[in-house]
Amino acid sequence: MMRLLGGLLLAAYMNAAQALECADMWSLLDRGCRRLVNTYQQGQDQLIVTGYAHHLRSTYTEEKLRDLNENAFGLGWGKWTEDPDGDSHSVFLMAFHESHRKVQINLGYAYQTYWGPRSGLQAGLGYTAMIVQRPDIASGVPIPALLPVASLRYGQASLMGTFIPTLNGGINNGSVLFLFGRYDFK
Repeated sequence: MMRLLGGLLLAAYMNAAQALECADMWSLLDRGCRRLVNTYQQGQDQLIVTGYAHHLRSTYTEEKLRDLNENAFGLGWGKWTEDPDGDSHSVFLMAFHESHRKVQINLGYAYQTYWGPRSGLQAGLGYTAMIVQRPDIASGVPIPALLPVASLRYGQASLMGTFIPTLNGGINNGSVLFLFGRYDFK
């Protein structure tokens, strides 16, 4: 089932730019649609390597923490573009081992704005809007997610992180700092 879903998501991702007609969208969505399509069609390749999911100790029981996986190893691929002012846009597909050692698939878009000279170390902030598929959420049905992203970029390499909050206010859910790396090919 996971392979089938992953294959379908990848096929949808690969064909989305050709099948999507932005002119058919409402004018409000037209600009965002064009950004996605342009990034996919004109962008350079990027490699994403996932690696660590830190569960905030204050929001989990000791017993639950012993069961959770914090080694969120996985890979992803995307396309990226950079504006003249240095902001970056990317569309991506990645898969990694989530907290319960199952495969999570994310298909999405990320925006980052950066400070500092492009030739040095830069700090960045932005967001990612994506479709997330996890076996333990919504019975495995893909759901939308919008998360903040912070990064440190040097040259073509970036160390990035996002925070997944607890949405239901309960214990043993959410409150995860997720770290990953990205390499932008030119």
